[in-house]
Amino acid sequence: MGCMMSSLFACLWCSSGCSTRRLANSFAYFPPNPPTYSIVKGDKGELSLNLTMVPAGGINPKVTAMPTIIKTSRGEGIAVVLFKVANPTATILYSHGNAIDCGIMYMSWAELAATMNVDVCGYDYTGYGASTGKPSERNSYADITAVFEFLLAQGLNAEKDIIVYGQSLGSGPSTYLASNYKVRGLCLHSGLMTGIRVIAPDERLCAPANVFYPCDMYPNIRRITKVQCPVLIIHGNMDNVVDVNHGHALYDIIPEEFRYPPYFVEHAGHEDVFEVNPSEYFKRLRTFVRDTEEVHKRASPEMELTEYDFTSPRIALPEIQMQATGSNSIVTSTSTL
Repeated sequence: MGCMMSSLFACLWCSSGCSTRRLANSFAYFPPNPPTYSIVKGDKGELSLNLTMVPAGGINPKVTAMPTIIKTSRGEGIAVVLFKVANPTATILYSHGNAIDCGIMYMSWAELAATMNVDVCGYDYTGYGASTGKPSERNSYADITAVFEFLLAQGLNAEKDIIVYGQSLGSGPSTYLASNYKVRGLCLHSGLMTGIRVIAPDERLCAPANVFYPCDMYPNIRRITKVQCPVLIIHGNMDNVVDVNHGHALYDIIPEEFRYPPYFVEHAGHEDVFEVNPSEYFKRLRTFVRDTEEVHKRASPEMELTEYDFTSPRIALPEIQMQATGSNSIVTSTSTL
């Protein structure tokens, strides 16, 4: 089976003009068409989102949504929405999954900000939503780097303030960023080992993941070993898009000093990790935010991060009540990556 899959990949590679990037991009990206929102400029130059679907009541009044367009190093303009709250405990840089855009994620990001009391910075990849250009792996790296630099320009300290959150496809750019910059924490939600391993999980010598090893997309399984912050893995045990084995493999290879207790969600698939148990999801994420803050506070020249024991007993957190935002669920993904 592995050899057959490799032969198929080789045929597809030839049909794409022997362009590995072109072949990979044809498999990987499915931006909503048409986009579910637009960014409009007011009379005074201010920007706002024109959404095609907003539940009655709008977002929680504790949250202010601030859209903008920023330029990447590859010359594209990407849409960014910063959800701000008073006295945030962290800023989450959120890279969403496939086949969705900022319009679909808008209420979910607002709810996350209100419930967790964090700022949330969401954005659209090149070619998604109101962002210009065509999506590609290289562009996605430039996209998240531009958003990261945008947050630093707001006065944030990466190691103190920024938690990088990658959902499904978004685990690729998120792991890339966290392996190149020191940040407060990394959360991989339904994350993948590599792109090829999602569609061809065979591990035999002749399998596509081995034959095409040098040109595999989003090699998280290799990059995560370079991450120097606590890493939380969240994955549904019944995920039939990105198998839960991806989550286990990523967790196992995280350097031990950064390996945070994972959250493998019973009875959850790829799209309902949040919906299966919203209170538990928020409790786990809130504990992670708190613990990464403690790591930063306790760090000193005399104390290395390796001295912080993530397996020690936690203070029990109260059940978190869902905010009345007009939305009763958080969008976790679609049926594609």
